[in-house]
Parts: sequence; structure tokens; C-alpha cells
Amino acid sequence: MRIVIVGGGAIGRLFGSYLARGENEVTLLDTDEQVIGAMRDQGIGVVASATDDPDEVTPVPVSAVTDGMLIKECDLVMLMVKSFDTRCATRSVAHLIDANCPLLSIQTGLGNIELMEKVVPKEHILAGFTFKSGTALGGAKVRYGREGKTYLGELNGKVTERVQKIANVFEQCGIETKISQRIVGRLWCKVIVFSAINPLSSLLKVPNGCLTSKMESITLMKRLVDEGRAVAEAYDIDLVYDDLNELLFEACQKSANNLSSMLQDILNDRPTEIDAQNGAICRFAARRGITVPTHETMVELVKLLEKWRPGMEQF
Repeated sequence: MRIVIVGGGAIGRLFGSYLARGENEVTLLDTDEQVIGAMRDQGIGVVASATDDPDEVTPVPVSAVTDGMLIKECDLVMLMVKSFDTRCATRSVAHLIDANCPLLSIQTGLGNIELMEKVVPKEHILAGFTFKSGTALGGAKVRYGREGKTYLGELNGKVTERVQKIANVFEQCGIETKISQRIVGRLWCKVIVFSAINPLSSLLKVPNGCLTSKMESITLMKRLVDEGRAVAEAYDIDLVYDDLNELLFEACQKSANNLSSMLQDILNDRPTEIDAQNGAICRFAARRGITVPTHETMVELVKLLEKWRPGMEQF
């Protein structure tokens, strides 16, 4: 399959390496010329999670470009960018999207599908997310992190030939994949859970597993989950999991040694996705007149972290 991955960050490199090693024709698209140059010269550099030596790298050759217009045709486009880049990234590949080449979002956040719909027809969009994780290292290297399922599905809940074909390709490449007929509800569940994990891990600067070791952090995460659930219920979202707190603890335990993506962004002086996670829950809440003070506080604190870096002038 000819696959274009938009976004050369940790998740884009992670999926790119799996799919390329599965003998698919993979092209990475990113605006970072340094990353794309490294991919062209050396491929994606895979560092296994079991090793601490970043020099023990397995190169995986891929194509890489900074201009989407250089790509003339493909069978699948995967959007793996931060939520604040969704609209621009979709525009960069809009000429490729049609009935024979769907656009699959693999993102954790609310509002991405709506942004994509403003650029390409809704019927050409698939939704998805993953519990796999990785850490972007220098150049085009990626360290494999937590194993986990990848979920994808049609927005209307149907199991179509195209979504089955993509799932088969993923599975053949070693990406554990499940087709979901309730993909929107599953996405809300993940956002609610990780909107509890991500900002708190960023503020405390600890791996995810530490969050379940203190009663104060457990209480705070549960409060965030409860507020998120109330917002979802106000919109009649079909939440797949009855016990989101159980999902929360499971996520923390399975990624116990991982730094959350939001904490990685803070440590690397990059903008976070706070607006697409806690911020999105706040926006949805406001439309229904629901109060979510804990989420509002998380947004304010993380935005302060983004602005105040060590060594920066405070006044």
C-alpha cells in the first residue's frame, strides 16, 4: 500500500517504521527540514525500548518530503500531527483525498474531525487513535515505548471494505488494530482519561505511573474524569467504557515509565495540545452550561508552563 504519513514526530516515525518494514511504500511529510533531511539520508532510526543506548539504531528507509504537492498519488493518508496543525496539514494533502484514498486521523483530541471536514468531504475521513507510544529523539530517531492497540473506524459506524483493508495492513505490519463501530465514543473516552493524565504529569514533571502513587493526584485525576464524563453525557456521547476510572488506572500502569506527550512537549519547549484536550472539554462544557473548574485550572496552569520556561525573564 502507498501510504503518506503527515507528521514526522514520535507517532509518525513510530507508525512509519512499522509500515515501511511491512513492505509498504511510505512517505513522511513534515515541514521540519532537519527531520526530513535526516529521514532522506538515514531513514527512520528505530531505538528499541529495551536499550538505553541511542546509538543502537536500526534504520528503516522511507521517502520524505516537506511539500505535499510533490506527492501525486497514494492509497492512504494518515494525519499524525498536533491538533493545532490539523487544518493546515489537511490542506497540504487535500489534493490526494478521494474515494480511493481516505484521510485517517490518528490523533488524541476533540475537534480534529470537524477541522478536517472544512477542507475535505466528510465521507472521505476515517477516525482513529492509538495507545502505542514512542519518544522522538535527535534527527529522525524514535524510541519505541508502550505497546497498545490502535483503533480506527468509519464515522458512521459501518465496517467497510476500506477500513477492513487498512486494519489488515496494520496487523500484517505488527500494529495491533481493532475496528470500532463506536469510534467517536472511544475517542471521547481516551480524551477524558488522558486529559487527566497529561496535564498533571506535565505540572508535576513525573512519569505517568507516579500519578497513581499519591492519594492527592488520584483524587485530582478522578475529579477531571468526572467532569469530562459529565460533559460527554450532556452531548449523549456513546461512552464505550462504563468505568472510566478503571481505564485511567490501566492507562497509568501500562505507561508507568513513560513521559506523557504533553510533558515531552513542555520539556522540549514545544506547544502542547492542551487546547484540544482539556480546552476542548471546557468549550463543550460552556455550550451546555456545565461547570468544569478543574479542567479550566489545568488549562491555565499548562499555558503558564508553556510561557514560563527555566531561565526566561519572569517580568
